[in-house]
Amino acid sequence: MLSEFLLMEQHSDAAVIGQSYDIWLVFLSYAVVVFASYTSFHLVERVIAASNPAARMKWLVIGAVAMGTGIWTMHFVAMLALEMGYGRTARYDLLITALSAVFAMAASGFAFNFVSRKSRGVGRLVLGGTVLGAGIGLMHYTGMAAMRMDTVIRYDPIWFGASIVVAVLLSCLALRLMSYTVEARENEKPDHRMMTALVMGLSVTLMHYTGMAATNFLLTGESNAGAPGGLALDDSKLALIIGVVALVVLGLSWLVANAEKKRAFNTRNLQSSEQGA
Repeated sequence: MLSEFLLMEQHSDAAVIGQSYDIWLVFLSYAVVVFASYTSFHLVERVIAASNPAARMKWLVIGAVAMGTGIWTMHFVAMLALEMGYGRTARYDLLITALSAVFAMAASGFAFNFVSRKSRGVGRLVLGGTVLGAGIGLMHYTGMAAMRMDTVIRYDPIWFGASIVVAVLLSCLALRLMSYTVEARENEKPDHRMMTALVMGLSVTLMHYTGMAATNFLLTGESNAGAPGGLALDDSKLALIIGVVALVVLGLSWLVANAEKKRAFNTRNLQSSEQGA
């Protein structure tokens, strides 16, 4: 069973397809997840400021969808940056691709719940980082499983393990920085949220490329291309879907969070004016 997932000795005679990357798409993938991370701070503020459980849940869901979409978009933009040897291209199973987005959103929701709580001890930090890292890893490898091409994918065991370790450790760091940013805002201190967003984006990006270092595309005579005309997307359709989803979800999340922040600010000013009168 492991031979269906990991690179084993029996694959030693298979030809490995080379990999390279379009550097501009690599930078774009990083920029997307940084923007999503920065947007998430506005949404975390709304979660913390929520006056009742229903409002808190609403903002948790919005935040999870926004951040999860950012992580998911980063992965697939980075996959569009992938250039395989022999002119190989891939199609993507639509349902599995959508499932990978769900994993990213679930992990993001857990992270949002963590940083919005008053209790953020070391134990909770490790638990939160482990769940977030595992969720990012699950999103990545599920997204890879969505690929349909005339090769098979096997993962180097050492690099595969390293990608999970990197995901968990950097997720712990990202959550700590995110918690610090929230605490700084609560205490009206400089929060360095852009620096934190850059680090959070770097953590997701490093996990992705560590996972890609584990990836071997093998010419074995086997294929996972699937039936022609099946529910799959080629690169151009995937790029269109990614662009539309990212713009709509992240853009709306940003606008809604800022509108709610202004509304809350105006309400407080009105209440202060009425009390002063």
